[in-house]
Amino acid sequence: MYSIAEVADKFNISKNTLRYYESVKLLPPIKRDNNGIRHYSDADVEAVNRIVHMRRLGASVKEALWFDQELSQAHPNYDEGIAFLQRLDTQLDQRIAEIAQQKDFLHNKIKMLEQQKPSGDSV
Repeated sequence: MYSIAEVADKFNISKNTLRYYESVKLLPPIKRDNNGIRHYSDADVEAVNRIVHMRRLGASVKEALWFDQELSQAHPNYDEGIAFLQRLDTQLDQRIAEIAQQKDFLHNKIKMLEQQKPSGDSV
């Protein structure tokens, strides 16, 4: 069992984010002790992992909830799920390309400054 602080630290998210995910039913109700302290099971931590990945891939909370609900149905619509994941993949490719452009810009600026730097100056 894991505390809310341990789970938040593990995924670099806030405790409030975990509480929010539970309140909007992205997470199942988390077991609590007699003092109301949440205790996350391994299955809960895996659910958080899945949600965090979906969010970091660009899915909204609403989309992540839809995806989880769709796949948990007796007869999920796999085509819609696949199309959704492919859209996230395309968006991720676009973000990667933008970051690569930023990295190229940064490297060019470093090179330019290195060339302009008077010899004998130390870094």
